[in-house]
Order: sequence, then structure tokens, then C-alpha cells
Amino acid sequence: MYCHPCTGSCRALDNAQDLVYNDRKVTFTEGVMILELNEEQKILQKNARDFMEREIIPIADEYDRKYHPMPKDIALGLLKKLVPLGYVGSTLPPEHGGQGLDLISYAVLGEELAKAYVSLGMIVLIQDGGVLPILVAHGTPEQKAKYIPQIMSLEKISCFCLTEPDVGSGARDLTTTAVLNGDHYIVNGTKTWITNGGIADLAVVFASTDRSKGARGISALLVDKDESPFTTRELPKLGCRSCPTSELNFEDCRVPRSNLIGTEGSAYLLALSELAKLRVAVGIGALGLAQASIEAAIKYARERKQFGRPIGSFQLIQEMIADMAMMTDAARFLCWRALYLTGKGEVCWKEASMAKAYSTEMAVLVTSKAIQVHGAYGISEEYPVERYFRDARTLTFPDGATQIQKLIIGRELLGISAFV
Repeated sequence: MYCHPCTGSCRALDNAQDLVYNDRKVTFTEGVMILELNEEQKILQKNARDFMEREIIPIADEYDRKYHPMPKDIALGLLKKLVPLGYVGSTLPPEHGGQGLDLISYAVLGEELAKAYVSLGMIVLIQDGGVLPILVAHGTPEQKAKYIPQIMSLEKISCFCLTEPDVGSGARDLTTTAVLNGDHYIVNGTKTWITNGGIADLAVVFASTDRSKGARGISALLVDKDESPFTTRELPKLGCRSCPTSELNFEDCRVPRSNLIGTEGSAYLLALSELAKLRVAVGIGALGLAQASIEAAIKYARERKQFGRPIGSFQLIQEMIADMAMMTDAARFLCWRALYLTGKGEVCWKEASMAKAYSTEMAVLVTSKAIQVHGAYGISEEYPVERYFRDARTLTFPDGATQIQKLIIGRELLGISAFV
């Protein structure tokens, strides 16, 4: 989704018109672009949905309870099943072995996977969108030739290492260092809350190569665990429990100079750009959770009877489900708008942060309402809605917490930064 323009899923019109999504007509009212699922995208959606219902949904609750986190061999087995559907290298051009999908197709795939099992969706998100786009856009020919095929084939699982124990969203203040010594950088530091960290073979590590330059001294290195070993520690968490989330420690880790991405000091803006794209992807994950919650609530409200009638016939239940649907559709439009702007090649800090902040907070509310529709059964592991709620709350943190997103939105609107 990250580098490629729309390929036919968007069309320019003067006024907002109808959009077909999931066989429903809704309206996209932002700007002059109208989004509509074409026949290929509908087929893609159906194939993904059928696969999830057959292969992933039946095991999601069991795996969520069993794997904290998912072992590498289990994760690889599931990833290999997803590759034919276009989940790895989804938007990369065919010359790099990718599917060349447009951004809306990417969103459709992401939402269907998150509906089924968002822990698996987060593993895929980083394998598909954490390192590959950076290599395509900024890697040397040698780096591309070596690592893109290995990531695409799942020979190497990848991760994106920016956050540190004392540095969350303030990327300019990184304490991890990379000191050039002959033909190698010596990397020292700790990264934390790294998705896929515990199972990763390849990491993009952001480190300071010149502390005196602040943000202009931050560089990015490809750290191949086979040649540059590092240690990991798993971080148990509330939601997305099956997704490996780890602390990575680099102690005098020798990384070949040839593994520098771009030039020294060029990685700060690269990191911010990738974060903006990943934020929209996390928003899409939240959409999947919300949509799954709506469908679970509707199913339960139709089947559960009180006073001789389905609880779905009660006004308060219908009000909750209506609220859930309205909030989810609104979030979908924010995500799709950010994708549209990304497809145009625009850097959309504000729109990406709006999509991430609103979608993840929306998912917390929607999943909570789904629990309420289920009553006391909603907090039982016999139903999936308690997992949806835990996963939704967890998604408010990756790639910048909600409060950080609001500061970005405020900065873009006011032209005044509140960051210190």
C-alpha cells in the first residue's frame, strides 16, 4: 500500500456519490475522489473472507488462549497459507515479486484478516509493510536483491525497530547508537514493543550515528540476525496476545557498513513517513475488529431471546448496534481517505493520524458495546467479543498513542507544534 498509486479503484468526480461496500451503498463525501469496489476487489474480498471463515476463524480463539506469543513455526505455517491470497508483498510491483495491488484492495485484505484474527494481522502487517517498502524505496540494488526475495518467501521474518524504553513517539531522541568502526557499525541499545521481534530474522534498526546532530544524526540499518546476533525478551500484554511483541537488545552488535539504508542521518524523515503509513494500517486492523463485533452482536441479538422475543427487537439493543455501525463506517472513510492521498503520493500526516486515532478509539467503543449486547456472556471466553475488546484496546498504542495522534493533527491544523 505504501508506494504505489491507485490503479483503477478510484475515480474523480465533482460531487460525492454512492460507494458499494459489502453489498451496501454508502457515501464518500471527502474531496473529489469517489471510491468503489470493482469486480476484482469484490472477488478478492470474497476469496479472503471465505478463506478466513474456513481456516482462521475456527482456530483464532484457541490460539489466542494457547499461544502467548505464537511460536515461529506456527506463525510461518499460517503465513504460508496467506501468501497465495496476496498478503505478503501485496502492493509491491511485480518486478519485485509483489502482487501490485491497489490501496483499496490492500484495505479489503487487511480488514478481512483483522476480522478473523488481528494478532495474525499484526504479524502480516510488519512482514508486508514494515521492511519491504523501505527496501523498495531506499535500499541499494544489492540490499534489494538479497533481502526482498527472502522476505517475500518467508525465509526471513522481519521487524521494524524504532521505539525504545525511554523513547516512544519522540523518535528524534533515540539513545541506540551505531558507531562506524572500519567496515562495520557497532550498534548498542535497546528497542521495545517490537512487533515480530521475538521471531524476526531481519530488523530495520533506527539508531543515532551522530548524537550531536539530533534528528539529523539518525540512520537506519538492516540487521540480519544470522550475521549480527541480538537477544530478545517477550513482553506479555493485554491484547493481540498471539502476536510476538518483544524487547530487542543490541550489545556491541557488528553490522556491515553495506547494510546502511540510504545515507547517514537520513532516517528520521524515513521513520516518520513509514509511521504515517503504518498508522493507517493499524486503523484498518481496528476496522476489522469493529466489523467482527458488529456481526457478532447482530448474530447474538437475533438468536438470544428474552420475554419470548429476540433481544434484537428491543430498542436499546438496536440503538447500540446502530451506533456501532455508524462509527465503523465513519472510521472506514477516514482510513480510505488516507489511502487515497497516499496513492496520490501525498504525505498525509493529519489524515493518517485521524484515521489511526479515530479508528482505534472507535474500535474500543464498538467492541465494548458488543460485550454489552451479549450481557454477562460478553465477558466469557465462550464468545469472541471479549477478545475483540482486548485487541482493540491494545491497538490504541502501536505507532503512536491516541494523544500523540491528536498532537500531530493539531500541529497540522494550527501550524504550531506542541511537541517538546
